[in-house]
Amino acid sequence: MRRILLVFAITLGLCLTQGTLSASTFLTAEFRAIVSDSTAVVRGRVTDVRAVRSVAGDVESVVTIAVDAVLKGSAGTFVSMRVPGGVIGRYRTVMIGSPVMRVGEQAVFFLKRGPGNSFWPVGLVQGIYRVRMFTGGNAMVAPPVLPGVTTNAAGPVVRGDPRRRGMPVSEFESLVRLVVAGRAQ
Repeated sequence: MRRILLVFAITLGLCLTQGTLSASTFLTAEFRAIVSDSTAVVRGRVTDVRAVRSVAGDVESVVTIAVDAVLKGSAGTFVSMRVPGGVIGRYRTVMIGSPVMRVGEQAVFFLKRGPGNSFWPVGLVQGIYRVRMFTGGNAMVAPPVLPGVTTNAAGPVVRGDPRRRGMPVSEFESLVRLVVAGRAQ
């Protein structure tokens, strides 16, 4: 019995040392930091998504957004942003924390300049607040985590906290403008 356990332990040890282990760490950004790190903040609708290979050979998706409102910075009628991952042919490349956008989706996009002067979402998925349409034509956005406002002032963020109900788009845009002006708490 000891020999079997010894062989099993050695085999397990060899298996673990032969492969490469990797891990991901996901750090959330505070809402004010997302706003201040943004070069441009726009609300709009996705009109096109195309996967391309970058100069380095990575797969990226170029997302075209029809701009409905500019909340910070400047933007034209259309803005393009890049996100890691996408589908080229029969191959799908996925990166944890990277948003997957689809044509027709509406959102508020927090964008910053990246390599090649392209726009990238701040904090990847954290820089995109999706707009959901509800019955009666109400457009709502999930509110950001604001300590003491939409969650407790200290401690963990609690799932289902009643202070984190959907926020009308106009109210969310006002909050962004307050943070841009430096007047939000």
